Amino acid sequence: QRCAQTGLSFPKLREVANRDELLDPDLRAKCRQIWGLPIVDAYSAEEVGMIAFQCPEHPHYHVQAESILVEIVDDQGRPCRAGESGRVVVTDLHNFATPLIRYDINDYAVVGGLCPCGRGLPVIKTVLGRVRNLLTLPSGEKLWPSYHFVFDDALGKFLPSLREAQLVQRALDEIEVRVVATRPVTAKEEARACKALGEALSDAFAFRFVYVDELPRPRSGKFQAILSELSD
Repeated sequence: QRCAQTGLSFPKLREVANRDELLDPDLRAKCRQIWGLPIVDAYSAEEVGMIAFQCPEHPHYHVQAESILVEIVDDQGRPCRAGESGRVVVTDLHNFATPLIRYDINDYAVVGGLCPCGRGLPVIKTVLGRVRNLLTLPSGEKLWPSYHFVFDDALGKFLPSLREAQLVQRALDEIEVRVVATRPVTAKEEARACKALGEALSDAFAFRFVYVDELPRPRSGKFQAILSELSD
């Protein structure tokens, strides 16, 4: 964003890599638009290391099947088919100290089909995120909101003083919207942002705005923009 605002460029920049956090599709598009480079992404977990790397020719991911067995299963433990989403279960094939067999890493992902690049490795189409980042509607339906859709289109558009925000689901029908702003938010701005959130997520939620000076990070340092307390 800073480069887009100031015209600053990095002519020697050759690659941008994303690690450890979920890559938002809008960030991928902005990187290509502003810097003229794609983001090279990888999917990993602390317990097993690298799980999959993004295909050099496509946005989906190739599982590193030589070192890890990855299963994506539904709530009954049945294998998901291409296009279906489920829990990620891993078996580390080269951990001789603490073997992990069918270990549920609390992630959800979408199974991909055969890749036209010809590599032949299993494909993960999309990594959806952790269980703790999953919102649950009062109907029981699950959803992973798009960061761009919620924070840029909904909150960012109607809260001009927004510096940072976090959505926390406290109950099936209630989401707490924690906001860090550079100036006090007016009642009119909050009402518009609340309406936009309902359109972006669901009108079944009641949105309660809470204004704070900062949003603390967990020990890992990873910022969790969307957090569900229902998964605890």
